[in-house]
Amino acid sequence: MRDKLQQACRIIGQADELVIVTRNLYGEYSAPVKNVLDRSIGTSTPLSTYRGGQMHHTLRYGTHGLWKVIVYGDVTDAERDTFRLLAERNAINDGFEHSEVLFIQDLAELEGLL
Repeated sequence: MRDKLQQACRIIGQADELVIVTRNLYGEYSAPVKNVLDRSIGTSTPLSTYRGGQMHHTLRYGTHGLWKVIVYGDVTDAERDTFRLLAERNAINDGFEHSEVLFIQDLAELEGLL
């Protein structure tokens, strides 16, 4: 597809650290963030390999450092648990060694976190 997200997989694939800022949507990424992540599927190849005892796609760009998600808005305890698991699984799938999730109430709290 020829659009603004055409380079998403290359940018994410070459990042050592990835910081995602998203509004909470029932324990899931907001729609615009999900679109970018869906389009970044090209960070892996169609081939499969075992990583951490689990089957995953082979990484096109190698491994990375930190997958960090900053979630803002109202978040229930169940949504926090869902987000932590989601970030952990996304990090593994995209070849990141660590994942971290921070919860803030308002975007104004971002100052100093990045």
